[in-house]
Amino acid sequence: MKKWIIIAIIVICCGLYAMVKFSTSQNQNTKQTDAGNVDNATPAEDSEPTVPAAQVEAIVKVYNEFQNALKNKDYEKAWKYTSEYFRQRESDGMLLNFKEKMDAQGAIFAKAIIHPETAFYMDDLVGFLYTGPSFPSDLYLFFTQEDGQWKLYIGQEVDDVPR
Repeated sequence: MKKWIIIAIIVICCGLYAMVKFSTSQNQNTKQTDAGNVDNATPAEDSEPTVPAAQVEAIVKVYNEFQNALKNKDYEKAWKYTSEYFRQRESDGMLLNFKEKMDAQGAIFAKAIIHPETAFYMDDLVGFLYTGPSFPSDLYLFFTQEDGQWKLYIGQEVDDVPR
């Protein structure tokens, strides 16, 4: 009986895979056909500007430094990588409150992963998908520039971010 259930699941998965591949190939064929018609070409309404690789690299470097500070329990250094907005949300900018939270939960954030390939703009912020094994859901982590430096702005649940 178990053998037939496994076979049925494999057949269903193969069928779904084939449908997705067929749909993707049809979509690519349509794009190639439309690309040849330059007279009627219009930019996609929902296309977003791509975050330049140099910006993504600079932000990821700041994030890694923030994480290293958390791993080393150097919360004052980690605090310096946060934006003014983030600091104000942390109980009116209280470094002590931040230290207490990070002492209790910093290890969770130190193990979280930022996904550079997901970089996008939202207003004046750059967002990234941010996942962790102990997170209840995936988050977007945002960064802003202050005085020429990238700073951690704040994180929001994926469902709370308009995309």
